[in-house]
Amino acid sequence: MAEKMSEAGGRTGVHHEVLKTLISRCDGMKADMDEARGELGALIKDAEETHGINRKAFKLALQCNRMEADKRADFIRSFRDYCNKLGFTAQLDMFADDETGEAGEAGDDQPVDAGAAAGEANAEAIREGIKPTGGRKKGGSAEAVH
Repeated sequence: MAEKMSEAGGRTGVHHEVLKTLISRCDGMKADMDEARGELGALIKDAEETHGINRKAFKLALQCNRMEADKRADFIRSFRDYCNKLGFTAQLDMFADDETGEAGEAGDDQPVDAGAAAGEANAEAIREGIKPTGGRKKGGSAEAVH
Protein backbone atom coordinates (compact mmCIF):
# COMPACT_ATOMS: atom_id res chain seq x y z
CA MET A 1 0.00 0.00 0.00
CA ALA A 2 1.29 3.47 -0.89
CA GLU A 3 2.55 5.62 1.94
CA LYS A 4 0.18 8.54 2.68
CA MET A 5 1.33 12.02 3.50
CA SER A 6 1.40 12.73 7.23
CA GLU A 7 -0.54 15.59 8.76
CA ALA A 8 0.89 19.09 8.42
CA GLY A 9 3.42 19.74 11.09
CA GLY A 10 4.12 16.03 11.48
CA ARG A 11 7.62 14.75 11.88
CA THR A 12 8.08 12.97 8.56
CA GLY A 13 6.12 15.08 6.04
CA VAL A 14 6.40 14.27 2.35
CA HIS A 15 9.22 11.96 1.35
CA HIS A 16 11.87 13.91 -0.57
CA GLU A 17 11.70 11.51 -3.57
CA VAL A 18 7.93 12.02 -3.85
CA LEU A 19 8.45 15.78 -3.78
CA LYS A 20 11.22 15.66 -6.40
CA THR A 21 9.14 13.41 -8.67
CA LEU A 22 6.10 15.65 -8.34
CA ILE A 23 8.10 18.78 -9.16
CA SER A 24 9.72 17.07 -12.13
CA ARG A 25 6.37 15.92 -13.53
CA CYS A 26 4.80 19.36 -13.01
CA ASP A 27 7.74 21.04 -14.77
CA GLY A 28 7.40 18.61 -17.68
CA MET A 29 3.67 19.23 -17.98
CA LYS A 30 4.17 23.00 -17.81
CA ALA A 31 6.73 22.78 -20.61
CA ASP A 32 4.25 20.74 -22.68
CA MET A 33 1.53 23.32 -22.01
CA ASP A 34 3.84 26.18 -22.99
CA GLU A 35 4.73 24.38 -26.22
CA ALA A 36 1.04 23.72 -26.99
CA ARG A 37 0.18 27.39 -26.31
CA GLY A 38 2.94 28.44 -28.70
CA GLU A 39 1.69 26.09 -31.42
CA LEU A 40 -1.90 27.31 -30.92
CA GLY A 41 -0.80 30.93 -31.11
CA ALA A 42 1.18 30.25 -34.30
CA LEU A 43 -1.82 28.48 -35.86
CA ILE A 44 -4.13 31.41 -35.14
CA LYS A 45 -1.52 33.96 -36.29
CA ASP A 46 -1.16 32.06 -39.57
CA ALA A 47 -4.96 32.09 -39.99
CA GLU A 48 -4.92 35.86 -39.36
CA GLU A 49 -2.25 36.48 -41.99
CA THR A 50 -3.44 33.94 -44.55
CA HIS A 51 -7.22 34.09 -44.24
CA GLY A 52 -7.95 37.40 -42.51
CA ILE A 53 -9.26 35.76 -39.33
CA ASN A 54 -9.97 38.22 -36.55
CA ARG A 55 -8.24 36.78 -33.48
CA LYS A 56 -10.75 38.00 -30.88
CA ALA A 57 -13.78 37.04 -32.96
CA PHE A 58 -12.25 33.62 -33.62
CA LYS A 59 -11.57 33.01 -29.93
CA LEU A 60 -15.17 33.95 -29.14
CA ALA A 61 -16.40 31.59 -31.88
CA LEU A 62 -14.17 28.86 -30.45
CA GLN A 63 -15.68 29.40 -27.00
CA CYS A 64 -19.18 29.26 -28.49
CA ASN A 65 -18.32 26.08 -30.36
CA ARG A 66 -17.34 24.42 -27.08
CA MET A 67 -20.60 25.36 -25.31
CA GLU A 68 -23.58 23.07 -24.99
CA ALA A 69 -26.25 23.97 -27.57
CA ASP A 70 -28.74 25.45 -25.09
CA LYS A 71 -26.08 27.53 -23.30
CA ARG A 72 -24.70 28.72 -26.66
CA ALA A 73 -28.18 29.73 -27.88
CA ASP A 74 -28.78 31.67 -24.64
CA PHE A 75 -25.37 33.36 -24.89
CA ILE A 76 -25.88 34.36 -28.52
CA ARG A 77 -29.43 35.57 -27.87
CA SER A 78 -28.14 37.74 -25.01
CA PHE A 79 -25.12 38.94 -27.01
CA ARG A 80 -27.34 40.00 -29.94
CA ASP A 81 -29.63 41.83 -27.52
CA TYR A 82 -26.66 43.69 -26.03
CA CYS A 83 -25.31 44.55 -29.48
CA ASN A 84 -28.69 45.94 -30.51
CA LYS A 85 -29.06 47.96 -27.32
CA LEU A 86 -25.54 49.38 -27.66
CA GLY A 87 -26.11 50.32 -31.31
CA PHE A 88 -23.52 47.93 -32.75
CA THR A 89 -25.90 46.45 -35.31
CA ALA A 90 -26.42 49.86 -36.91
CA GLN A 91 -22.89 49.49 -38.30
CA LEU A 92 -23.53 46.09 -39.93
CA ASP A 93 -24.83 47.55 -43.20
CA MET A 94 -21.27 48.68 -43.96
CA PHE A 95 -20.26 45.06 -44.53
CA ALA A 96 -21.17 43.19 -47.67
CA ASP A 97 -22.46 39.63 -47.62
CA ASP A 98 -19.83 37.15 -48.79
CA GLU A 99 -21.72 35.67 -51.75
CA THR A 100 -23.89 38.52 -53.09
CA GLY A 101 -21.71 41.55 -52.53
CA GLU A 102 -24.82 43.38 -51.29
CA ALA A 103 -25.08 44.92 -47.87
CA GLY A 104 -27.13 42.90 -45.41
CA GLU A 105 -29.58 44.38 -42.95
CA ALA A 106 -30.09 43.38 -39.36
CA GLY A 107 -33.08 41.07 -39.02
CA ASP A 108 -32.95 39.62 -42.56
CA ASP A 109 -33.35 35.87 -42.90
CA GLN A 110 -33.41 35.09 -39.18
CA PRO A 111 -32.52 31.41 -38.67
CA VAL A 112 -35.23 29.26 -37.13
CA ASP A 113 -33.30 26.77 -35.00
CA ALA A 114 -30.67 27.40 -32.33
CA GLY A 115 -27.86 25.75 -34.33
CA ALA A 116 -28.52 27.95 -37.35
CA ALA A 117 -28.80 31.01 -35.09
CA ALA A 118 -25.43 30.16 -33.52
CA GLY A 119 -23.85 29.72 -36.94
CA GLU A 120 -25.26 33.02 -38.21
CA ALA A 121 -24.11 34.85 -35.07
CA ASN A 122 -20.60 33.43 -35.44
CA ALA A 123 -20.52 34.44 -39.11
CA GLU A 124 -21.68 37.95 -38.22
CA ALA A 125 -19.00 38.26 -35.54
CA ILE A 126 -16.33 37.21 -38.01
CA ARG A 127 -17.63 39.59 -40.73
CA GLU A 128 -17.57 42.46 -38.21
CA GLY A 129 -13.86 41.91 -37.63
CA ILE A 130 -12.76 41.59 -41.26
CA LYS A 131 -12.51 44.47 -43.70
CA PRO A 132 -11.79 44.09 -47.42
CA THR A 133 -8.55 45.51 -48.77
CA GLY A 134 -8.68 47.28 -52.07
CA GLY A 135 -12.13 46.28 -53.20
CA ARG A 136 -14.37 43.30 -53.12
CA LYS A 137 -12.90 41.15 -55.91
CA LYS A 138 -13.08 37.42 -56.27
CA GLY A 139 -9.95 35.97 -54.67
CA GLY A 140 -9.11 39.31 -53.03
CA SER A 141 -7.48 39.43 -49.64
CA ALA A 142 -8.87 40.66 -46.37
CA GLU A 143 -7.10 41.85 -43.28
CA ALA A 144 -8.14 41.69 -39.67
CA VAL A 145 -9.21 44.84 -37.86
CA HIS A 146 -7.39 45.25 -34.56
